[in-house]
Amino acid sequence: MQLLLTLSINKYNVLIIFWNIFLALIPCIVVFYTAKIIRNRKWNNFNVYDKIAFILIFFFWLIVLPNTAYLFLIVRHLVNYCHHFDTYRVCAEGTTWIVIFFFTYALIGLPTFYYALNKMAFVFKKVFNKLISLILPIVVIPLTIIGVMLGLFERFNSWDILIHPFNILRAGFGYFTDANLFFNYLVLTLSLYLIYYGFDYFISKIVKND
Repeated sequence: MQLLLTLSINKYNVLIIFWNIFLALIPCIVVFYTAKIIRNRKWNNFNVYDKIAFILIFFFWLIVLPNTAYLFLIVRHLVNYCHHFDTYRVCAEGTTWIVIFFFTYALIGLPTFYYALNKMAFVFKKVFNKLISLILPIVVIPLTIIGVMLGLFERFNSWDILIHPFNILRAGFGYFTDANLFFNYLVLTLSLYLIYYGFDYFISKIVKND
């Protein structure tokens, strides 16, 4: 047990890998069962309790969704703990397999992020209409990046929005007043748009060819 707790790759604790993957799977599981429960029901057919439940589930899904996109930034651990670099900025203390390991680890964010957001858009299409389902990713992606940055820079967790909501709001607004943070926010948001819609186009082509 002690070995498992101390086991690390490039000084990155292995247990954190499983924890981050588990967190990334939560929004996927939530939206999967939400879609099964909703089926073809419309918002107007919901009673008051159904509407409250749907709003709460969506809010929970929204605050855990950044855990999927957060995985894209895992590759930063590739050189975090290097003290010596060669001409090509490769960590001298590491080995080649560490490069592909962290890349593969980060790549897990692609299917989890796409599935969670695309499936929720599908749910919104069923519950509301196609227009709202198309607007959903456009609105959610910038919010997701705020969550990613809060985790990356401020080290907040998803549940901190319930424990420290005012601290999160204060930190979130700070990204729009600091030029460097705002630039990071814009680039990350545009990148996530490219990842989502690019992967969506790729998937649609595969489905169409089949």
